Amino acid sequence: MDGRTTSQDSTAAADERTETPAVRTTADPWRAFLDPDDGSAFLAGWLAIAGDRIASAQAGVLFLRGDAGRLGIAALWHLGAEDTDRFVTLAEAVLRNPEPLLQRGESDTLLGYPIDSGGAVQGILVLSLARHPNGPAMRGMMRELHWSCGWIEARLKQGEAALGRKQAGRAQLLTELLAACEAHERFDGAALALVNAIPDLTGFDIAAIGMLRRGRVRLEALSRVAAFGGKTERVGAYEAAMDEALAQGDTVAWPARPDGRQMIDAAHRSLAQELGAGALVSTPLLVRGRPEGVLLLERARSGDAGVTLAADTLDDLRLIAAALAPLLKAKHDARRLVSGRLRDWTGRGLTAVFGRRPAIALGALALAVALALPFVIPTDLRVRADATVEGALQQAAVAPVDGFLAEAPARAGQEVTAGELLARLDSADLELEAAAAEARIAEARQALRVALAEGDRAAAAVADADLDEARASADLTAARLARLTITAPMDGLIVSGDLSQRIGAPVSRGETLFEVARQDGWRLRIDVSEYDLGLVQPGQTGKAVLAGLPDDPVPFEVRTIASVSDPGEGENRFRVEARVTDPPAGLRPGLQGVAKITAGETSLARSWLRGTLVRLKLLLWRWVP
Repeated sequence: MDGRTTSQDSTAAADERTETPAVRTTADPWRAFLDPDDGSAFLAGWLAIAGDRIASAQAGVLFLRGDAGRLGIAALWHLGAEDTDRFVTLAEAVLRNPEPLLQRGESDTLLGYPIDSGGAVQGILVLSLARHPNGPAMRGMMRELHWSCGWIEARLKQGEAALGRKQAGRAQLLTELLAACEAHERFDGAALALVNAIPDLTGFDIAAIGMLRRGRVRLEALSRVAAFGGKTERVGAYEAAMDEALAQGDTVAWPARPDGRQMIDAAHRSLAQELGAGALVSTPLLVRGRPEGVLLLERARSGDAGVTLAADTLDDLRLIAAALAPLLKAKHDARRLVSGRLRDWTGRGLTAVFGRRPAIALGALALAVALALPFVIPTDLRVRADATVEGALQQAAVAPVDGFLAEAPARAGQEVTAGELLARLDSADLELEAAAAEARIAEARQALRVALAEGDRAAAAVADADLDEARASADLTAARLARLTITAPMDGLIVSGDLSQRIGAPVSRGETLFEVARQDGWRLRIDVSEYDLGLVQPGQTGKAVLAGLPDDPVPFEVRTIASVSDPGEGENRFRVEARVTDPPAGLRPGLQGVAKITAGETSLARSWLRGTLVRLKLLLWRWVP
């Protein structure tokens, strides 16, 4: 399975077994046979050479099986397509009885010869002979046809081997994906492992899985992202594209499906424009014919070149979806508490109680102990929150004046040095203003000279004031011209800002164009829920696991807590800044993950139920008079 642009080897045997248009004899059969332009040219060259080696042969037709298993004309020799009826009739007779067959006609004799591969007839060669062969001539002709047809049999074997290798590759891909999914018992871990494995095993760059909930697809996992906001515009764009594929009940590809079938792809087009993707393809996850979710894959754009999906990409994607859908559905259903596990447990408990089984007392005692243990087992109380890596020192490069963007060579992810060019604004308007200011200066000077020459002190004073005003305007314009070049404020890494698609667009004064972070120190921005804010204090420590570095936990120390909340995802969150104490290799600004702040010790039960208890207290306070 590959999302890249592909080209098929037209001389492969797999292509020769398809129902390709017949090719007439070329001017140079040996060249077409030894160095063919495509599979049809090879077959036409072979047929011409084989026919020439039969002394009385004057025309011929080669039939081969196509993808549907039916015989079709693969090559013609000294014959038009409209003159093949007799040849087709003889080929059907040979197919019913796969033995060499002679059929005498009024002006010639037709010879049918079956081409066997793997114990089955894969092709039939029919030749028109000028003379009916006798015994010795017939034996020599059969020997010659046997050797000649060995080339076709060899090519068919190569096609079967290529098909076997392709099927083995598909089987290995499915095995690895199923193993990645089955390695995690819970659905969240399985889905995240799966979307992270797909880009490594295929030619795609991003994978996403959405599951059907209450008639709509909800995004459950996105590759290389440990956590994401459920109500952001980008998540909504992913879910809209998945709903589009689910509504049509078939695979949707953008910019176009390889098989040429037209599908509604408005949501896919919108998502591709937002992501800057080169290609998107999504297919429903079906279990017993019912949709349970959608698998969506993205291929990044390579420069300005478009991305064309391979012809067999849709088949591979459907195969992957069919294999993964039952496993994902089972894990997703097991995650549901009320409609899944809780209902099952309740039913079993009631059956055990009212059935009065002998082991009910022992089971009840074991249950009571199991329920009591979490209240006595001590554990660390840890506050979990989303975290983002930032540079310890981070500065913004802003637009100094209103203007239009003329040049922007820098972009996010690029290392820069202090004073290095980031962007340049268009100076045409300011140059016109500078020229106008110079003209006003010259005009004021001339007016001053005339007033002095005439001895008109009042006019001279007015002209002198106009001259000062014109000079001030020229100085202001010159100062604005000098600030049109936007440079890096310090050495570091550009963590945000890509203006390559905004050349010629307007920018406003004070607008942040780039953010540059130094790479000699790191900090974490942790968004703590208001329900957990009372547990967080400066000086506390913890660890964060990032999606880009899942095997290297990042230790940190809490430094400050913002006093202003930031509403998001249905609750207020407060920004907590933490210093990274031992940064691992590969740490970069913008990496996201989950941080856990150690906030003392508590019982295991309180650690599990703390958030629920806080919300319950607030609810009771609201309802109780």
